[in-house]
Amino acid sequence: MKRFWEKSNKGQTEGGKQFKRNTIIGLLVALAAVILVNVISSFLFYRIDLTKDKRHSLSKGTIEMLNNLEDRVYIRVYLKGKDQPADYQLFAKQVEQVLQDFRGYSKNVYFEFIDPLEGKTAEEVNSILGEFVKKGLDPIPVSREDGSGYSTHMVIPGAIVSYRDHEYPAKLVVSDPSGANWMQYSIEELEYNLVAPIRRLMKTEKPRVAFLDGHGELDFWNTCWVGMQLQRFYNVGRITLDGKINSLREISVLDSTSQTLELGRNKYDVLIIAQPTQPFKEYDKYIIDQFIMRGGKVLWLIDNTTASLDSLQNTPEFFATPRALYVNDLLFTYGVRINPNLIQDLSCLPIPQQVGFIGDQPQYKFMAFPYILDIVNFGDHPIVRNIKEVKSEFAGSIDLVGKNADLKKTVLLCSSDRSKLVPTPSIVTLKVGVTQPNPQEFAFRNLPVAVLVEGEFESAFKGILPVEFDTIKELDFRPKGEYSRQIFVSDGDIIRNPFDKKRNQPYPAGYDIYTRKMYDNTEFIVNCVNYLCADDDLLQLRSKNFRIGSLNKEKIRGHKTFLATLNIVIPLAVIAIMGIILILLRKSKFSRKNSK
Repeated sequence: MKRFWEKSNKGQTEGGKQFKRNTIIGLLVALAAVILVNVISSFLFYRIDLTKDKRHSLSKGTIEMLNNLEDRVYIRVYLKGKDQPADYQLFAKQVEQVLQDFRGYSKNVYFEFIDPLEGKTAEEVNSILGEFVKKGLDPIPVSREDGSGYSTHMVIPGAIVSYRDHEYPAKLVVSDPSGANWMQYSIEELEYNLVAPIRRLMKTEKPRVAFLDGHGELDFWNTCWVGMQLQRFYNVGRITLDGKINSLREISVLDSTSQTLELGRNKYDVLIIAQPTQPFKEYDKYIIDQFIMRGGKVLWLIDNTTASLDSLQNTPEFFATPRALYVNDLLFTYGVRINPNLIQDLSCLPIPQQVGFIGDQPQYKFMAFPYILDIVNFGDHPIVRNIKEVKSEFAGSIDLVGKNADLKKTVLLCSSDRSKLVPTPSIVTLKVGVTQPNPQEFAFRNLPVAVLVEGEFESAFKGILPVEFDTIKELDFRPKGEYSRQIFVSDGDIIRNPFDKKRNQPYPAGYDIYTRKMYDNTEFIVNCVNYLCADDDLLQLRSKNFRIGSLNKEKIRGHKTFLATLNIVIPLAVIAIMGIILILLRKSKFSRKNSK
């Protein structure tokens, strides 16, 4: 018996030593594996994004841009400071995470977070804040209450991006046009707001965009807001055709004696025709047509009737008639017809209408006006993927026409499923907002208001070229063009911005001066120009949409008991099963030892 116990104790001692040895070896192997993984990960960058909307992943265009950086990009972020509000500190961490991703794809990206106001006197702070205003980063005053009362902290809402010898501001803190949480909206726009300045600095030549003049189009002041937004990415100007063949095209005279011409490319990449009110001459139509045949893109914003909200300022009604612009033949050849009618929609916006007097003071009340559309129906395209609402005044319907198989047509904006068509000539009256609408009259559904057409267009002058054009052989008439894109909108007011003459300042396009609500007109127009300029990567960034998932409340109410039981029983059952498995493994292990 004594010999048996000695043998048993000896076996237990040797088993204990073996167990310690195996434990130490396992620990060392695990430690070495962790070190090896960290060393390898410092040279490799890879991330698995399990979110449905890929909110933690950079877009393909951004990755490609980062891989193609030829020189160093320095990003100085100013969202730092001891007194920085908590929500801005949280947002700064999001910015750092995105910049870390940038750095992971390109070692040419360098960034740092700076507190520009640390240790500065009040006079120096004012000077520094003034410099940021000049650079395009307007400081945001944030008031808060502390032990000594209320204090104001100035937040610099972005960064300065430097590339080679140039720099450009990146505004990272942006307000949500809908008035919702600024942080969520800023996070959604973060990649775009960082990439856009880098792309701008990398481009040696920016695309050229021109607003057309000479046919009663909206002037500079009525389009200045959109113009300012476009100037961030493009060279923006205005052009009058006036029958000059070289207004949209580079043409120079090589030999005046022999009248030899040198024909060059289009002067502009995109032409914006914003609400013309006067007819187009044939020569101007020819110039635009050949501009398109050579790859030029056009954004048409056409009112094919004389109806406008300004006509109701001094009178309760007016007579709307078709507008003779003489461009229908061009548009028909390009695949669309903008009809000389007006859309009424039950999805509409209110305007103030006089309902009486108190003493000698007129009294106003907001009433729905079906001619002012609240457009919330959009096509499936990146241009409108992140658009929520667009305001439209006196829009007409658009028909898709023609049999050109080389053209692809996509409806971008359309009315609701409760629409009505009003032919012109007709009387437009404010009373339509007072009377109860008859739902049976609003039987039209989803009438197109904006349409994208892309492909190889045919010339509107093919086979019918006037003699005076045909004699100019040197102009190289093209009956069919190369690939191009055009967008047709049946309301010019979509691009118009209100202008305060007293303050001498514009409001954003889509701003309702009555309700003070902001609509997405500006974003829609900018997206259109981005797409026409083939800035598809930039457009994909603008259209990224992070959707926060929500529970189905109806299903929760219908299966309340089952879901509650499931949430209680399943975790306990998993723990119980794991416990049983561990007990069985332990018994199996000791039974094998005892058998030996």
